[in-house]
Amino acid sequence: MAKYLNDFQFVVGVSGGTKAVLHSANRVLSERHNDGSLSMLTVDFSNAFNLVDRSTLLHEVRLRCPSISLWVEFLYGQAARLYLGDTHIWSFTGVQQGDPLGPLLFAFMLHLLLHNIRDNCKLLLYAWYLDDGTLIGDSEEVAKALDIIKAIGPKLGLQLNINKTELFWPSSDGRKLREGLFAVGIGWPSLGVKLLGGAVSRDASFISNLAIKRDEGAVNLMRLLPQFSDPQSELLLLRSCMGIAKLFFGLRTCQPVHMEDAALLFDNGLCRTIEDIVVCGGPFFGDLFPYPFALVVWVYTRQ
Repeated sequence: MAKYLNDFQFVVGVSGGTKAVLHSANRVLSERHNDGSLSMLTVDFSNAFNLVDRSTLLHEVRLRCPSISLWVEFLYGQAARLYLGDTHIWSFTGVQQGDPLGPLLFAFMLHLLLHNIRDNCKLLLYAWYLDDGTLIGDSEEVAKALDIIKAIGPKLGLQLNINKTELFWPSSDGRKLREGLFAVGIGWPSLGVKLLGGAVSRDASFISNLAIKRDEGAVNLMRLLPQFSDPQSELLLLRSCMGIAKLFFGLRTCQPVHMEDAALLFDNGLCRTIEDIVVCGGPFFGDLFPYPFALVVWVYTRQ
């Protein structure tokens, strides 16, 4: 299935897919930013997992992956009962979030749309991370791809979320501004776009501010740990899902020179959190570490 999907889809069977998409988009931007004929479109669908058409999904599973078709039909061949307090509603569409097969089943559905775009549009970059699409190419071709998404997507249960769909490129030859070429309501950011948690931009302040905002969220989450009143649990949570990995993603997806302020912010927040866990805010804790605290914790977590 990875072989069938990996031409455009960077989730199922692909390691480090987010970083691959981000690096590819930034490389094209760096090499062709002066080409005013190009546009970059970031696509998002509304509540995509819950709305895909199940009849088409089951047909694709029988065709592409018959070995699991009976199991998938057992899971999705009839409506599911969803409980809301003392009442319930019936779910007739979508795949269940949390289902280990969910990403694969959704990718089957989306691939029908992706092949249609591939066969009718010539694009420089065409990459998807489940329902988050990144399209770069001539503005006319990008607009054609958007029309295909709007025409075919609803038949598969994929409704374009126009409020989260954005069009970006730092230069313009005027064609992309032509009335009617792109749908009304699409965002037109001027400095860059946020993509899969990272930045696609050549503007240093945009990249730095996005990294700082990301790290502020991680630091604010760390500050909630004392509510557990259990140092061991706090440390385990910090190491597994709130710690240095949050910073590493930014370091791996943008130039480190733009990460300096974000790294300092994260370093100070992590130091305060460890201090609260280890010595409950007592004295002399910071004097033990002559190196940046995040580096010390990273070395410790690798042991």
